Amino acid sequence: MTRLKLDFAYAADKERAALLPLYQHCRSLNWDVRLIKIHRRNFFKGYLRRLAPYVVASFDVTIDRIKAAGWHGKTIYVDHGLSPVKYYAYRYKTFHDLDLLFYPGPVFKQIMQTINPAFENGLLGGLPKMDGLINAEIDKVAYCKDLKLDPSKPIVLFAPTWGGKYSGSWGIANARYIAGYPNLIIAPHPADYRLAKKFGAVLPKNAGNINDLIRIADLVVSDVSSVVGEAALVGKPVVQLILPSYPGCFPQPDKRSSKLWISAEQMESFARAAAPATRPFKLAYLDQDWILGHIATPENLKEAITQALSEPQRYKSERALWNEQNYWKADGKTNQRLAKMIQHFSETGKLKQLE
Repeated sequence: MTRLKLDFAYAADKERAALLPLYQHCRSLNWDVRLIKIHRRNFFKGYLRRLAPYVVASFDVTIDRIKAAGWHGKTIYVDHGLSPVKYYAYRYKTFHDLDLLFYPGPVFKQIMQTINPAFENGLLGGLPKMDGLINAEIDKVAYCKDLKLDPSKPIVLFAPTWGGKYSGSWGIANARYIAGYPNLIIAPHPADYRLAKKFGAVLPKNAGNINDLIRIADLVVSDVSSVVGEAALVGKPVVQLILPSYPGCFPQPDKRSSKLWISAEQMESFARAAAPATRPFKLAYLDQDWILGHIATPENLKEAITQALSEPQRYKSERALWNEQNYWKADGKTNQRLAKMIQHFSETGKLKQLE
């Protein structure tokens, strides 16, 4: 492969975890690559203007920051999650100005086509960090010893989306409903790390990445987090938590000031189509429901966990269906394909889908 010059830019742990596997693979190809932290309160515009001609990011705001600092190269985007329920997906103008957007899976391409049918800069790619999940070899006994768990009994992982610091009904705050459940791991979203100690949560060994915890778990409990899709990808049964609303989902208002691609009228229409009371897992821009396993209210969560553990294969077909939609080619070779597509783009200026 040609020795490309490429910078991977991130601002937070979750972004870094999303980019790191692709960065490491490109480095193994002897490309000229750097992994660079972009801090919103402490960066030098002159330094950012000297970034590589191609920058890979996993958060649109990071791209906004480097462009505002005067950088004028080509933008490549790999996502950091698998949740099509979140309303963030492609609603901001930054996504529509990307030079190359890698969709995690077909459902995300469908969302983009709903929002912007004219968009032509997207390819199916997957998520870089999923290779680590798929290929991981974990010493479960040793891992359980570190966490003081019994490896001979079912392990339950509770890994909700963010929001605990904003509402007592969001995120890690719902850990109170399963307090004392045997062999339980509570893993907060990175945005809620500061609340971890309060709920006896476990911070992952690699910040922003809970692949190891997913692999040792026998059951994963979440809500609308990407973790639901990630767990299903490796055959783990899941319980999805029903809440009155979720952060980052319709009909909740968006607090961000980023420039929107979608008009205010369209946003109102999508928000009206949300039905949290009857369809809590309805996709943000499509008439589909993201249900991959048992569902439960917080009050019934313990009972649902026990039931799900007793029938782990009940939703196997639903998980298989959504695995195909959430993730493109879950074969542990995602970073190889991404690198080849990036190389072709850099050499020809054109997009080529690798099958």
